[in-house]
Amino acid sequence: CPVSLVPYFNGKTGVFPHIMDRAKPGSIGVTKDGKRFVNEANGYFDYVDGMIKATKDGDPVASWQIADASFVRKYPLGMAKPFPMPLFPYLASGYLKRGKTIEELARKCGIDPEGLKATVEEFNANARAGKDPEFGRGETEFNRYGGDPKVGPNPSLGPIEKGPFYAVKVHPGSFGTFAGIAADEHGAVLDKEGEAIEGLFTAGNDRNSIMGGFYPAGGVNLGPALGFGYIIGRTLAGAKDYEVSGKESTL
Repeated sequence: CPVSLVPYFNGKTGVFPHIMDRAKPGSIGVTKDGKRFVNEANGYFDYVDGMIKATKDGDPVASWQIADASFVRKYPLGMAKPFPMPLFPYLASGYLKRGKTIEELARKCGIDPEGLKATVEEFNANARAGKDPEFGRGETEFNRYGGDPKVGPNPSLGPIEKGPFYAVKVHPGSFGTFAGIAADEHGAVLDKEGEAIEGLFTAGNDRNSIMGGFYPAGGVNLGPALGFGYIIGRTLAGAKDYEVSGKESTL
C-alpha cells in the first residue's frame, strides 16, 4: 500500500495509507525524474508495484503525489484535509510541500523541474479531453468509482493548473503479507517436509496466501478465509469426507 509519513508535533511519526485520493481528478504520482509511472487510480498494490519497478537500483523507493490549489480545497491530499480544514499544520510540519509554480514545487521536493513541467503539461492536455493515453486512467469502472462523478468527461481525470501547487511524498507500505503458514488445499498445516500435520489447520491472514504474490483487489484475503474456514470447520465438526493423508476430498 502507498503511504505517507505524517510528522506529529509530539515528535512521533504516523503512517497514512493513500487509498482513494490517488483516483480523484487533478492529481498525479511521479518519481524524482518528474515522470508518471502508473495508473494512479488502480489498486494500491498496483501503485506500489509500479513505484518499485520505476525506481533505479540503489535509489530509495519513493514517489510524490502532485496536485494544485483546486484539488487540495476539494479533496484530501494524503493526511491534508480539504476546505474548510487549514493546510497550515501540514505545511509547517513539512508533510505538505508547496510551490508557486510547478518548477518551484519540484525543486522543493528534489524532483527534476523540467521533467515534472513536461509531464504536467502533457497530462493536462489529455485530461481536459478525458483521456490518459499513457496509462488508461479512468477507463475502468473501478477507476471511475474512485473519482468524482461530478467531473467530466472523465471522473478520474482533471488538469493540474491552478497555483499554488502541492505535493506529498509517498513510500511503499503494507496492509499485510503474502507470507504465512504453509498449508494444503484442505487447510491442514504442513511440516518442513511438506506433510500435513494431524489436527492442525490454518486459514485467513495466518495462512500463506493462495494468490502467489498478486493482489487482484481490496479484501482479496476474505474469500479464501471464508472458504478454508468452511472446509476446516466441517473437519473439526467430524465430517468423514476429509483425510489428512492427502487423498481426494469431497468437501
